[in-house]
Amino acid sequence: MEETILKEGRNFLVSYLKNKNIDYETIHPWRNNWEFIILHSFRVEGYVKKILDGEMQSLSSEEILTLRLAALLHDIGKVDNKEDHAVTGRNIINNWLNNNQEILHGIKEPNRLLYLIENHSNKEDDESDYCLQVLKDADILDEIGIMSVFMASSWIDRSNPYFFNLLSDRINNFEISFCDKKIKLLKTETAKSILKAKKNFIVSLDKQLKDELYGTEMFGEASIEDYFKNAEQ
Repeated sequence: MEETILKEGRNFLVSYLKNKNIDYETIHPWRNNWEFIILHSFRVEGYVKKILDGEMQSLSSEEILTLRLAALLHDIGKVDNKEDHAVTGRNIINNWLNNNQEILHGIKEPNRLLYLIENHSNKEDDESDYCLQVLKDADILDEIGIMSVFMASSWIDRSNPYFFNLLSDRINNFEISFCDKKIKLLKTETAKSILKAKKNFIVSLDKQLKDELYGTEMFGEASIEDYFKNAEQ
């Protein structure tokens, strides 16, 4: 029954979002498609499972089912209302449950599912609810690591001959400190461990990139022309 409910949740997510237009601007081109929200949601559920596998926790199978379903459906309202998507998503899922009595009765605490979806968004709240901690941590973990390095490149003009120098600067000045900021928001030890590993990877990648840029490390913020002009002064 649990896998059936999760399958129905995935099917509803796809059917609800399919072919809907993203009407808000984003610098990352892959975010301009409804499929991005689905991929993100599936990954967040994956992180929920990873966190629970690494934690000394005593959640019941019903609680885990509710948490995984919340992870799958947490961003379903984002296309309709980006700024208040958590409340919008809660209302969408409430209607879905009311129209699907089998799913409604298969979830021990449907109001708990709605609560998790409605309250997942504010990551800075001092959260004491363990399931909400796990959901928020899983949401934070997505798109950090090699994915965030690709995202960093979206901020740089790819026709710029100093692209890799600027990418190294972006990684060093933003992406690494971004990991430090996010780790302060995490509540579970497993999520912290995962993010530390991600940060170590980014640091290692940046070191390798700097090694490959050796001899040109002075360029990026300064062009070749400006560099030699200043050298003559």
